[in-house]
Amino acid sequence: MKFVVNGQDLSSAVSKVVKAISTKSTNPVLEGIKLSVVGDELILLATDGEISIEKTINSSTFTEGETVVPGKLFAEFVKKIENEEEIEITLIENEIKINYGASEGFIQTLNVNDFPLINKDIKEKFFTIKQKDLKELILKSSFACSQDDARPLLKGCLIEIEEDGVNSVALDGFRLAICRKKIVESSGDFKIIVTARTLNEIVRILESDEDVVTIIVQKNVLMCEVDGTVLISRLLEGDFIDYKKIIKDDFLTSVNVNKNQLLNAIDRATVVSTDLRKIVKLDIKENYMTVSASSEIGKMSENVLINLEGRDLVIAFNAKFISDCIKVIDDEFINVYFNNKIEPCIIKPYSGNDYLYLIVPLRINA
Repeated sequence: MKFVVNGQDLSSAVSKVVKAISTKSTNPVLEGIKLSVVGDELILLATDGEISIEKTINSSTFTEGETVVPGKLFAEFVKKIENEEEIEITLIENEIKINYGASEGFIQTLNVNDFPLINKDIKEKFFTIKQKDLKELILKSSFACSQDDARPLLKGCLIEIEEDGVNSVALDGFRLAICRKKIVESSGDFKIIVTARTLNEIVRILESDEDVVTIIVQKNVLMCEVDGTVLISRLLEGDFIDYKKIIKDDFLTSVNVNKNQLLNAIDRATVVSTDLRKIVKLDIKENYMTVSASSEIGKMSENVLINLEGRDLVIAFNAKFISDCIKVIDDEFINVYFNNKIEPCIIKPYSGNDYLYLIVPLRINA
């Protein structure tokens, strides 16, 4: 195997696939990147058994072949020489020789026969969506996925294809996030559960807001291909929580508020909140919502102008849960709905139904 590639192209490709290498496997080959030279293309592939990422770039090929190189070492080395116009790589027995400029380096290889086969023949179900919309769908929901290994299904988002739209739903027991987007086309209605890690890796490979991307599903596997990068991931299997039963339609208190003013007040309040839950209290009455926090090191209180319909209310939340939701919202104004100090609040857009966030309050003496 012998080929020549551009340094920037190689570094960019390696940076994409290295995210899929295993970090805690007992199988060393899963910590590697497979290099395959076929025709005038170099194909880089990494997998940890759960997620696989493949990237194809142009190469000037002298001899076809394949090998596996240690992933992190290769990535670090290539990064150091990415400004080289030409990098020549040659497989010599159990190592690769890397020529760049007037210099050279050697890296030991792994047994390519031990590298797992990755099936790309996936074509059962699909949906097509603008890359911009898919990116927003993921970023506006996946942050609410659980980090708890004891509840594996909640470590992913429920992706629902319904007619001409797609919903992404995430919850962790303290908050619920739903984002809705239009799709271009689909094979019909279906549901899948995709890990937050996979969704965030999909965001990384998206490149053009206006171009479309197709997500293909077959049994328990998902595939996404964007401009020479192919991501394949196992899906989570099981029954997701019936989130629709959690969401109420009737509320006693409704608040319309400027998103940034509320976010800034909450951020400032957390400065004096030393509790691990970062407790902030919202005192809602008449034309203002008073955002406050206190601890042994100090206290803070700030009034935010609102439009209020319904009853006055005092309620407390983990500041991070509110901030996480508000930060991903693009709207200038949002509507926040409450019933009492122990039931969840719901954040919705001023108009439309592009998103919904539900946050469970903290119990305090108010």
